[in-house]
Amino acid sequence: MFNKMLIVILLGLFGSLGTALPIEETNLTGFFTQRIIGGVDAPKGYAPHMVALVGGTFFISVGCGGSIISTKVVLTAAHCITFYVVDGKISPNFHGRVGSNQWNSGGIVVEFSDYNIHPNYDAKYLKYDVGVLLLKEHLNLNDKVAIIALDYERIDGRHQNYVTGWGVTGPRYEDNVVHLAPTPEDLQLLYVETISYEQCAKDMHAATLVWGRAPPINPEVEICTLHSRRHGMCNGDSGSALVSIKHGRQIGIVSWGFPCALGVPDVFVRISGVKHYLDEILRSLA
Repeated sequence: MFNKMLIVILLGLFGSLGTALPIEETNLTGFFTQRIIGGVDAPKGYAPHMVALVGGTFFISVGCGGSIISTKVVLTAAHCITFYVVDGKISPNFHGRVGSNQWNSGGIVVEFSDYNIHPNYDAKYLKYDVGVLLLKEHLNLNDKVAIIALDYERIDGRHQNYVTGWGVTGPRYEDNVVHLAPTPEDLQLLYVETISYEQCAKDMHAATLVWGRAPPINPEVEICTLHSRRHGMCNGDSGSALVSIKHGRQIGIVSWGFPCALGVPDVFVRISGVKHYLDEILRSLA
């Protein structure tokens, strides 16, 4: 198991709590979460594929993002789903919001009938961190609710992309404690560039010397981006789509990284690396 020095975080869940998390007491799923730092408010209708994944009983919060890949299917990170599964079923307190730049108002609230997790999902090492949520009813598509096409081409470094999400917009670190900023109501937008596997592995190794251990990078199923020390993913951005600016297609899914905007790469699931899984899901529902 990872020890208390590991502070890589899943880029979704818990970020919306706006609270302090002791590093040594934070579990793996909670502390690997991320949200966009250094972004700007996304223009209305900029990302009609976005889904806010919202849960809670007494305190409702956005835990992750997702993307619409068919009128019946939402694509997200596996760890975003497993957090809301109880006795093999989706929690009744878990739902999505589409068609709005605000996670807590506007648009349409959608409910989920079932879910599917990649059969090779490894929660310990965060590999194949991908899954889908099946909607109870088909979506009605319009200019605010739209399907995003998947890009199955292998993308390497120096590719220009954007990410949108409702993740925490800034942490601070005091006395070995991460203090998370409040969740933004408005969808955030950040432009990012992919980097090569070699650079990602090198930068991650350097980061582990300072911040502790992290899972290895698997270039077949993961791709990295790097912006700057003041820009990147943070708690709550997990599951959101990495979208190619050139083609307007989804090439990745926000998965994990060191918290937050430390000048260390953010890691995404490669869409090309899970092609057969996604093809099978979409074909079964056609």
